[in-house]
Amino acid sequence: MISLRMGATRIMVIALIGCAPPVAVQVQAQRSTYPADAARILHQMEKLPVVGSVLYVAAHPDDENTRLIAWLSNGRKVRTGYLSLTRGDGGQNLIGRELGDALGIIRTEELLAARRIDGGEQFFTRASDFGFSKNAEESFAKWGKQEVLSDVVRVIRMFRPDIIITRFPPDRSAGHGHHEASAILALEAFDLAGDPKAFPEQLEQGLQPWKPSRLFFNGSTWWNKDLAGLAQQDKDWYTVDVGGYDPLLGLGYSEIAGRSRSMHKSQGFGAAETRGEQLEYLHFEKGDRPKGSDIFGGLDLTWGRMAGTTKVATAIQDLLASYDLRAPEKSVPRLETLAAALDALRPSPWKDFSRRRVDDLLLAVTGTVVEALAPGPYVVTGDTVHVSLNLLTRSPAAVQYIGPDGQPVGLRINEVHGETVPLTAPLEPDQPFWLVHPHGALFDIRDPKLIGLATASTQLQVPYALRFPGGTTVEGTTPVLYRTVDRVKGDVTEYCEVVPPVSITARPNLLLVNGKEGRTQLEAEAFTDLDHVDLRCELMAEWDVEPATLAFGEMQAGTYKALPVTVTATRQPGSNSPYIRVGTGHAGPCNLTRRVIQYDHIPRRSWYTPATFRAEPLDAQVNAKRVGYIMGAGDDVPDALRQLGVDVDLIDPGAATPAILAQYDAIVLGIRAYNVVQPLKALNPDLLQYVHNGGIMVVQYTTLSRDMVLPDTLIGPYPFHLTRGRVTVEEAPPTFLYPRHPLLNTPNTITAADFDGWVQERGLYFAGGMAPQYTPVIAWNDPGEEPLDGALVACDYGKGRFVYTGISFFRQLPAGVPGAYRLFANLISKKEN
Repeated sequence: MISLRMGATRIMVIALIGCAPPVAVQVQAQRSTYPADAARILHQMEKLPVVGSVLYVAAHPDDENTRLIAWLSNGRKVRTGYLSLTRGDGGQNLIGRELGDALGIIRTEELLAARRIDGGEQFFTRASDFGFSKNAEESFAKWGKQEVLSDVVRVIRMFRPDIIITRFPPDRSAGHGHHEASAILALEAFDLAGDPKAFPEQLEQGLQPWKPSRLFFNGSTWWNKDLAGLAQQDKDWYTVDVGGYDPLLGLGYSEIAGRSRSMHKSQGFGAAETRGEQLEYLHFEKGDRPKGSDIFGGLDLTWGRMAGTTKVATAIQDLLASYDLRAPEKSVPRLETLAAALDALRPSPWKDFSRRRVDDLLLAVTGTVVEALAPGPYVVTGDTVHVSLNLLTRSPAAVQYIGPDGQPVGLRINEVHGETVPLTAPLEPDQPFWLVHPHGALFDIRDPKLIGLATASTQLQVPYALRFPGGTTVEGTTPVLYRTVDRVKGDVTEYCEVVPPVSITARPNLLLVNGKEGRTQLEAEAFTDLDHVDLRCELMAEWDVEPATLAFGEMQAGTYKALPVTVTATRQPGSNSPYIRVGTGHAGPCNLTRRVIQYDHIPRRSWYTPATFRAEPLDAQVNAKRVGYIMGAGDDVPDALRQLGVDVDLIDPGAATPAILAQYDAIVLGIRAYNVVQPLKALNPDLLQYVHNGGIMVVQYTTLSRDMVLPDTLIGPYPFHLTRGRVTVEEAPPTFLYPRHPLLNTPNTITAADFDGWVQERGLYFAGGMAPQYTPVIAWNDPGEEPLDGALVACDYGKGRFVYTGISFFRQLPAGVPGAYRLFANLISKKEN
């Protein structure tokens, strides 16, 4: 029996053979081997003689220049990485309702999907994306500058780049404070990474100082339209054409870049696959000035930069000279010669990296596949699963599998060799390593070997060893997968996850108690057969929970059970959450809520939060009884409104009629609705007529962009413009411009106290350039800036009222901010005649 230890660090090394094929792949998990066609194998071999690397540094997923990354990795064939300071968890989401940590998982996987296409590698720091920042100083104050700087230095020492390229300048022209911070940190880390006195604990953990040769800033004509002319006048600007074509891939580098960038689907960043000349501009910032016009000028990118590598260089030359596109397996002897030459070198990171490349090529040229399949999509903590290990070679080369007993088994051409391997699942579930512990503005990653990595491999792994004709052994592990066939998608392969015995979910998990008593429901989902599932709610000061103990009884795998819970305030309560103790008699943690992220363009991922709910006292009145909601890009506002006791219906804008609209006291449009809901173009006149007839229409923030379904001046009954105005300091005090306005008084009297405890920001994409019929109700400003009055604007129209708000209710309501509920209740309440 093979037992996997939870405490061991698990790092997946994925070597890609060329670029992803042109068509979308339905496979959801990255296999341990990536069979490629003969041309892509040659493309990967051509990277072997290039000994050099470039690290691109920016702040967020989607900040990276995929054109430059694709050209560097596939055109110049240098090892290329992208370091994103954050995982983008503070952004918005165009494809679903996930925000915060969940969005960070999506955007991490989207970056990895992009790198699988453009050939780069992905790294992160521990910095959490806390939302838009006006300057680097604010970012450093929240993160801790030294902590994030140490992470950037760590990644440089791990990746050992010859060149660092920043996406943004180190000043306010970068726009976002995170952008500015990324450049400042890269410039400082450039000098510190080679200093053994800087962050010496990293040296104790096995890293070595590394001094990059030079650093560039990647300018953009998006920000500076005169960049081409400036580059001709300033000798520190270097120009590269990234629009070249690779016949082995059948694609230009900018075509690859378009596919790569289009993986940022949650941000709506689908990109064109352009062809022809595409110029990029790089400004030399520090280090050794390049010789000539090439950014690599003067750098030795051959094996000659390392001592004792003559045999390696010769073996690579022989390999490339003799490669046969119609019989890639003929390269096995020369790959084995290269493997032996690498093994003879002194230890170094580049030696290890190159040997992994050779191992992958040995599998690729022989068409060898190693795959471990589980009978189901998950295994419960502590349980044993019998995995089918399947090995297949599809060439005449004599490949042997070395079994657990050390005995070789010859693999026959195109015949699957199968073995059953028992695995015992560890006692902790699979989840993103950066979310294991609660975090603030910096993720709490306690294993230093994980800092900097994008992800760790899933826990269920099967080790294998293969021997090739010349005696070369390739050792590795392959993740345990689960495969099904979907009648629409075809073959769908997912990681087999380790899950807890049971998941406990409270619905709702935010319980707003508008009075003395509130109700929620605790649901149990069993992932294995359980003799009993017992829950007890404890440590709930100022509240009574009835019943405090719940017995779900016996549960079968795959079943759900739910029981109601009543929460009653015993005196003037504060916000509180119970500790829910769960007993099942099964190994592994049970007091967790499993949350699943699943989209076709990324692997399915689970993450966990403590099983609990939060009771929040709320004093809010609302006189609307029925509200219609038109969903935009996705948010949780409808569920929040139901907490006010309002009936909320989701309206299909493509099927809505004036008669349907007239049923509602108020109609609310979700975030970015005018960016993503095409039927609104036809429906908007009906919505405005609904207002004229006496209805309340509330429009949440929309971004000014080319994808709007109609101009911003036509959204409301009178024209206004959308701006990029925003207030990012969530503690910014409000100024009530019209204190007697109904939105501040009916039915709830709004005071400054209602703006306490807000999260991430006040609001974004405020209104401006308003017609005189609009009344701006609230003004805010970030420190040192002029007040903005477009966060909440309203006008009477006919018998009704139209409201546009850039206030980030989509964050505040799910976070349970009482004042946000009180204010939103005013927005949807009926207009007094």
